[in-house]
Amino acid sequence: MASLVIWFTLITVSLCAMIIAAGAGMPVLHMLMTGLVSIGIALVAIFENQKMRNEGASKNLVAASTARSMGFVYVWGALTIAVTYMFILRWHEWWHFMSGFAVAGALCLFYSNSLLRDDNAGRQDDTLLNAGRTLTWVQLIGMVVAMVGMLVDGKLTRYVNPRHMDWAAQNIFFFGAMALAVISAYVLWSSRNDSAQAAPKAG
Repeated sequence: MASLVIWFTLITVSLCAMIIAAGAGMPVLHMLMTGLVSIGIALVAIFENQKMRNEGASKNLVAASTARSMGFVYVWGALTIAVTYMFILRWHEWWHFMSGFAVAGALCLFYSNSLLRDDNAGRQDDTLLNAGRTLTWVQLIGMVVAMVGMLVDGKLTRYVNPRHMDWAAQNIFFFGAMALAVISAYVLWSSRNDSAQAAPKAG
């Protein structure tokens, strides 16, 4: 699929750029690169989702695409943290967060594959779809709260103190949360918009 090629290319290029910035000890550049990547990831997910809706794809396929995009964000975060703190910087807590991101990414991809299997079998599990919508709300709220908390705590300026080697991880946390929040907000808005448009037809 062309979309998968775009995703893997984006993840690979962004990973290389962020590793170079971290290795060069340029936290501001690293922050800039991470922010640009997060915006790019969110835009790719939104365009793919919008394209599928415009083409009349089933709810299963649209939800599967959304879950896959979210999963790739978590995988991107896990890979970037792993490579950064295994080879470039030193921070003893990195593997806790990397493991959490990896698990979250795997769950998103599992959910996406479950929806694809249902679609291939001609089924639509409304319970599964509603569960995904509820979790998207939880994720949106959680990501917004996390971003606000990080800003209040000054997590994005950790690089000012040379002893704080978690500055790269904080960039990834914040902008990864931003990508997930933007994707979640768009999906929730667009699904509500779809329902509003479908209502007159039912009458």
